[in-house]
Parts: sequence; C-alpha cells; structure tokens
Amino acid sequence: MNQINNNYDDKSLSDLFKEVKDIRYGRAKPKEIKDPRENVKFNRICVVDKKFNIFGAIIGLLFVIMFFTLVHSNSIFATSEEEKVAIAEYEQNQFPIEMMEVISNNISSSTTKEIKTSEIQIPYETTYVDNNQLPLNEEVIIENGRVGYLDQTVIRTYENGELINENIISEITKTEAVTEVIERGTSEFLYNMQVHIGDILYTSDVATMYESDVEDEEHIVCMIYPYIDIKILSVKDGWSYVTVDGLNGYVKNELITSSAIYPEVVELCRKQRILVSVNSAMALNKPSGLTRDDFIRVLSNNEKDREHIIENCAEYFYQAEQNYNINGLFLASIGIHESNWGMSNISRQKKNLFGYGSYDSSPFSSSYTFESYQYGIDLVAKVLAKYYLNEAGTPIYDGETAVGSYYNGPTVAGVNIRYASDTNWSNRVYSIMESLYKEL
Repeated sequence: MNQINNNYDDKSLSDLFKEVKDIRYGRAKPKEIKDPRENVKFNRICVVDKKFNIFGAIIGLLFVIMFFTLVHSNSIFATSEEEKVAIAEYEQNQFPIEMMEVISNNISSSTTKEIKTSEIQIPYETTYVDNNQLPLNEEVIIENGRVGYLDQTVIRTYENGELINENIISEITKTEAVTEVIERGTSEFLYNMQVHIGDILYTSDVATMYESDVEDEEHIVCMIYPYIDIKILSVKDGWSYVTVDGLNGYVKNELITSSAIYPEVVELCRKQRILVSVNSAMALNKPSGLTRDDFIRVLSNNEKDREHIIENCAEYFYQAEQNYNINGLFLASIGIHESNWGMSNISRQKKNLFGYGSYDSSPFSSSYTFESYQYGIDLVAKVLAKYYLNEAGTPIYDGETAVGSYYNGPTVAGVNIRYASDTNWSNRVYSIMESLYKEL
C-alpha cells in the first residue's frame, strides 16, 4: 500500500488540480496509470498498513473523483466547437448572485422587539339634556366630564430602528371615564328677554298674578302696577312664575318685559316704586327715595312759585333728607304750605318758610328770623327728627338719640297733633306732598 501512495506523495494538491484542468481543456492527455498492485500477490487476507496516511487517503479519494470526472468529461465535451461555445455560454451565469451583497444585507438588517406598558387616557362622552328653564340654545355644564385611564401593554417591532409593527396584548382599566352632562336651553321667552331664571323682569302694564297658570278670578293673588320689578322663578307655556314683594304667583308672559328689550323701564321702575309707596299713612322718618335731580325737577317750574324761592331751596331739602333721615318732600311740603310757596311776609322778610316759633296770637312777631332759607330748613329738619318723628332713644344723627317729646307716630297725622293747631293741617300738607311726588 505504501507503494501506491508513493506515486502521488511527490505532487502537491495544486499540481493535481492543474493536471486535471489541463486534461479537461485538451492541453494534456491523461496518463495511463498502471495499478502497482498488479505484481503484488495477495493471500486470502489483505493486510493494510496500520500506518495508513490519512492525508494520502484523502488525496487518493480526490484523485479517484477527478479521474471519473475526467473520463466522463471527455465524452461529454467531445462535441463540435459550436457546441462548446454554446455550452460555455450556458455555463456562464446570466444572473449571478452577489453573495457579498446578500451577506452584507443580512448583517446590516437588524430586527428588534420590545414590550412596553403605558398609561393611556380614555376620552369621556358628552350627553345633552333639554332644559326649558334655559334660554334657547344656551348650554350649561351640570356635570363635568373626566377622562379615564388604562394601562396598555404593547409589543413593538423595529427594523433598523424604525417601527414596523405594534400589537396590543393587554389593556387594564385603572379609572373609568365620567360622562359630561350638558343642559341645552329650549325657552324662546328667556332667549327673547335675554334673561335667566332668577333675573329681574318688569311688568309692562297692569298685571294680574294668579295662583296657577290658569286665568281664574277666584284665585287672584294680587294686581301689579306697570313697571314694577319682579323676579322670575320659572317659565311654563306662556306663563312666568314670579315673586314680588313677598308674593308668588303666575303672570302672563305678554305682560312682562326686560331692560334688554326696554332700557327705560329701569328708571320707570324706580319712580314707580317711589310712587306706590306714597300714601297718607307712609312713614316720614326715612328718605323719600328721590335723587338730587329728582328734588330739583319736582320743585322747579311751578307757576305758584313766582319768585322761585322753593325752586332755589331744592338742594337744601335734599341735604336735610340725607343728614337727618327724614322725608325731604314732607319737609318741603310743610314749607310750601306755611309760606304759600315762599310768598308770605314771614318767609320773605325772615327767611322762615315754616313760620317756626310763631303763635296764633302773634304769628309774625313771634316767629324766628333766620340768616338764610338754608339755615331755617336745616333747623326745622333737626327738630322734626328729634322731637316729632322718632320715639325716644332712637339713634338719629351725629350720635344723638331722639327725645320724642311730641312723637305720635311717624306720619303726617301724627305730626299734626302737636305741631299745628289746625286739625286739617295734615291733609293739606299731604296733598302738596302727593302732588310733588307725581312730578316724578
């Protein structure tokens, strides 16, 4: 066996491949190889050298393969030149695979996955509820909506750092979303009046208040003067449920207006409120409610005030009301009555509109003389507040309290008892006062 290997040990593997290549392309003919074992006689048992060279065995195996390939190639390629060319073209790969590119692409392509849990908001829903106590189309939130939260777990797949897929694998609710509730108005009346429930409206004419939303004369609550302020509590099918001066009831919407629709109604209401309080039994130990401009207006341009004495004193009457908390028009009415609109001798010569201090037996000589009309008005106002209009001990002005020596009630009739000997004095004074109020 060593003898067989010796034929090839002196050739390298590259030489063997070169020799095979030369034979394949016709540059050399295969050598006739004689089996060296022909002259070796074997017994029945073939002994193999235990020192068999593994490398030699491999080379031998390769040589055998090459040999058979060579033999078959001679028969396969034993063709014409045209056939060789065709076969050569066939053997050339028209679409070669760039192995390096494939390897590079597989090396550079990176796919990763991650599992992540995040807190996600749950949007809340909105519900609308009609409300006939709101102006048409106005919306009021009666319950605020709140978003809920859940924990969401996802698997994200990235390729070369770019998200290519995302799968939600679980969602666990932490807090539920709360639905937002919105009331939407449907009242055309409130919309037209530009008011809301609880706002102030006004009667536009004499209005009848009923116990229910039915015109029933047996269930009348009261009659309301024009331009009186009323507070609206609810609306219902052409009616408004209102409250006025402690009385509640239903008034027809057609008899109601608002300051948005009729701006002048506010001033008309103020004056009407003053006028409805005027009566012979009204309390005089409180302001009249008139403004400075009101005093000037009602005490001016009276044809009886020929020398404008009362008109020129309008500011003084107003100041006395503010300083001593008495009705200034009542004070002016006394001066007008006692001085005949300032034309009496006591008024013109002594600046005394009230005949203050005079006696029936000697009215002129016993009456007080004042430096000015203003001084006399101020003094009489103090006297009325301290002795006639308030009970003893009542706080009045400048930290003082009323003496109440001549107190018989805070009315015109009460003052009449101790102030004037004429029993009809109160009626005359009240008549003047009422006419002045009507000048508003």
